[in-house]
Amino acid sequence: MAKVVNDWLPKDTVYGQRYYEAPDGYWLQSTVVLMGTDRTSIHKPEYCLTGQGFQVSSIERDTVEISQPHRYELPVVKMTLSREATSQDGQRIKQSALFVYWFVADDQLTADHNERMLWMARDQVTRGLLQRWAYVSCFTVFHPGQERAVYSRMRDWISASVPEFQIATRPSGALARLPE
Repeated sequence: MAKVVNDWLPKDTVYGQRYYEAPDGYWLQSTVVLMGTDRTSIHKPEYCLTGQGFQVSSIERDTVEISQPHRYELPVVKMTLSREATSQDGQRIKQSALFVYWFVADDQLTADHNERMLWMARDQVTRGLLQRWAYVSCFTVFHPGQERAVYSRMRDWISASVPEFQIATRPSGALARLPE
């Protein structure tokens, strides 16, 4: 984890990051931020992405089919990004990037930041419970014009990997029902 991230996040935040690369050079970075008692651990991605020089080209809602432990649609937000960067040989190049994310806590699952905040407030008021929400994201950079193929690979990776680490499977939508 970068020092700037470690210094900025609240001390009780749990943060994990992995870099995956296929034999053909395709790569993605997957990150999970698990908030502690300070809810500022999780914030809108625009803050960090624009801080890295990216401009947001589009934001779309989508779903990714997950087949295990049973079939459901995982709600995600797909952000298409762009920036100018310097190549290893010193030339200015245009980069495109995809950033896909969602939020999960126990039996709650959403891709909507406002819905997550509403559910968190509801749980605190009605149950006296501060859920430990996780913010899961995938990120990759690619040459302009390859968005469709790159997103297809990212969706395949999400579909295969989510059952390995995420146990909440309830789709988003209406507020999750409270236990009786």
